[in-house]
Amino acid sequence: MQLTYRITNWLFIVLMVITSYTDFTRMAVVADAVRHLGYPDYLPLLIGTGKIIGAIILAVPGTYRLKEWPYAGFSVLFIGAAVSHAISGDSIAKVTGPLWMELLLMASYVACRKAYKLS
Repeated sequence: MQLTYRITNWLFIVLMVITSYTDFTRMAVVADAVRHLGYPDYLPLLIGTGKIIGAIILAVPGTYRLKEWPYAGFSVLFIGAAVSHAISGDSIAKVTGPLWMELLLMASYVACRKAYKLS
C-alpha cells in the first residue's frame, strides 16, 4: 500500500505544481476559464498559492495529521470547480475533469491512511 500511496501522492503533487504554474502565469486558457465562470481575475493567484502550499505539505514526510488540511482544501477546490462548470453549462468533459483529479486525490488519501495505519 505504501507504493500506491507514493505513486498517487507524487503524481498528484507534480500535477498541482504544473497547474499552479499555469495559475501564476495566468495562461490564456486559465484566464479565459476564470472569466467564463464569472470569477475575478486575481483568483488564479490565490488558487496557485494554495496549490503550492498544499503540494509542499503533501511532499513532506511524516506530517500525516497536517496532510488532512491540503486533502480537504483540494477536495473543496475540485468539487467547486466541477460544480462551477456544471452551473455554467459547460461540456461534460469540463465538469468531469476536476472530478478525475478528485479521484486521484482520494486514492492518495486512502492509500496514505492504510499505509500508515492512521485511524
